[in-house]
Amino acid sequence: MGRLSASVRRNTPHPTPNPRKPVMIRAAVSLVCLSLASSFGACAGTVPGARPGSTAADTAGALAAQRDWWRAFATADTAYLQAHTAQNFSLTLSSGQTFGRAAMLAQAASHVNGGRLAMQWSEESVRVAAPPLAVATTRVAESDGPTTATYRYLTVLERGGGPWRVAAAQSTRELVFSARVPVVQSGPLGDFAGGYRTPRGLVLRVEVRGAALAMVEPSGTEVPLEPIGPGIFEFRQLSPSNGMVRMVFTRDASGRVAGMTRLINGQATTFPRVP
Repeated sequence: MGRLSASVRRNTPHPTPNPRKPVMIRAAVSLVCLSLASSFGACAGTVPGARPGSTAADTAGALAAQRDWWRAFATADTAYLQAHTAQNFSLTLSSGQTFGRAAMLAQAASHVNGGRLAMQWSEESVRVAAPPLAVATTRVAESDGPTTATYRYLTVLERGGGPWRVAAAQSTRELVFSARVPVVQSGPLGDFAGGYRTPRGLVLRVEVRGAALAMVEPSGTEVPLEPIGPGIFEFRQLSPSNGMVRMVFTRDASGRVAGMTRLINGQATTFPRVP
């Protein structure tokens, strides 16, 4: 996408800085070692990405610990979380909220309907490094009846002579495009065609392309817009930095389309229609 589209790209306190420093340091050490293992084999053992002396059981154990921890978080199993979470801990969720250990336990306890979830795991991987740290990733589809959401989990685990414990975790929800609606619901496509002025004085053009719209940037780059509601359209490609982008067309008192508002990351920017 061009310059314009690049720019149109579970509530608790944040943990205090000091407790998080050990987690950050351990994670940094792990990532450095993993990088060395990948590039030079410096940390490699008989298992790809493993620390010297580690075994396949270490890898399998870390993967199982990752699954069990996230399942416990989703199903309010705070007893498991108490026993398998490091004291210096940090969790970041897709919303951008961060949680220390106590706040994470409180958040998990609120998941009273988690027992209904069906969790399907795929694309699992783990790198075991020295010191005894592991970085595990997975993709999981969480289903509650007909509703399914898919997440990417990254988990940093540590072990000091006992079971694996989670020291840091992060989830990222995969974005899903909205269902397309027929033109009878979105409104006549021709109503939306025209020019719209950006805050910088440039003009974006909206043109009809078959049964959809296209936003044409000044550079000539076209971005498909699919109708998802009355006067609401969605980019059919994700912005690398901003994710989902939607456009909402507004009408004046006479019913004429008078502007186009871009909705992205909680911000709304309106582009008035060029006369």
